[in-house]
Amino acid sequence: MKEQGAGTIYKRGNVWWVKIHQDGKPVYQSSKSVVRGDAVKLRNKLLGKKDRGELGGAGARIHINELLDDVLKSDIAESTRYIWNLVVTKHLRPAFGKLKASSLTTDRMKQYRAKRKAAGASDATVNRELTILRNAFNNARKTSPPKVYVVPYFSMVEETTVRQGFLTDEQYIKLRDALPDELRVLFVCAYYTGVGKSELLSVEWDWVDLEKGEISLPAHITKTKEGRTVPIIPGDMQKFLTAAKKQRDENWPDSKYVFNRSGKRITDFRTGWNKAVVAAGVPDLTFHDLRRTAVRNMRRANVPQVVRMAISGHKTTSMELRYNIVDGEDIAIAKKLMGKRKRQ
Repeated sequence: MKEQGAGTIYKRGNVWWVKIHQDGKPVYQSSKSVVRGDAVKLRNKLLGKKDRGELGGAGARIHINELLDDVLKSDIAESTRYIWNLVVTKHLRPAFGKLKASSLTTDRMKQYRAKRKAAGASDATVNRELTILRNAFNNARKTSPPKVYVVPYFSMVEETTVRQGFLTDEQYIKLRDALPDELRVLFVCAYYTGVGKSELLSVEWDWVDLEKGEISLPAHITKTKEGRTVPIIPGDMQKFLTAAKKQRDENWPDSKYVFNRSGKRITDFRTGWNKAVVAAGVPDLTFHDLRRTAVRNMRRANVPQVVRMAISGHKTTSMELRYNIVDGEDIAIAKKLMGKRKRQ
């Protein structure tokens, strides 16, 4: 008698046996019993081990280090790869690397979160770190044959603290002047357009048309995977880009990246940024706050929402609306406009 499905139950003589498949190969095991119910229990036990990667075969020997290696080689932006590699090297490998993939549990991840928070990391930071690990497992499950059969549950903590930071016009001038020369043009472009850091750091001179006043971002560098055109705003943005182009042509004409140090592409600028924000009196400002600031400034300049989104690269209105911070200046403007309204 046989029972088909995820596993097969059959008899050899009077003894019940179980057959399942692992890595495309049949695995046989005797229940050592003449009672069919014992074979059913054995089948279910084996299928459970298979799902957890504990049955044997290549998947059972995979360590998390290998999954982390693979995710760093996956199809992600180079700037993302750089940041992920820092996180993997400093935090994920020491905590999980030597573990077998099949032994990762939600409890281990909760212990990791507690340890990181005790060291001063926020829940948002830990969420980002665990997201890299989750991507590694999801990618491994999709390989052929799968390197893991089950992705454990990744418990993410709700992020209740939403950043509200942005830069005023006065602070913009102070920070612009406090930044080192190679970061000033990057800062100005982010402040006026809201283009994200990873996209900006990928911009090449071939995509910049100073005469037309446009930067063309190809699809392969954007987060939305759709190309778009960003205007070069007259004033600081145009001035600094023009000066950067002249400096590049005179000193390192073969350098293709707009944002560079002595011709070499900038990949990390935390040291220069951190010193400058302190000197400018805005120590808590992040580079991402420039994205929020640009959206707010475009809104105040009556740039239509659809155009704001096209420039900054926001895909959904909900993301764009998150950056529409209302502050004291907004209230003052509203008060002035409402005061001018003719009474009926």
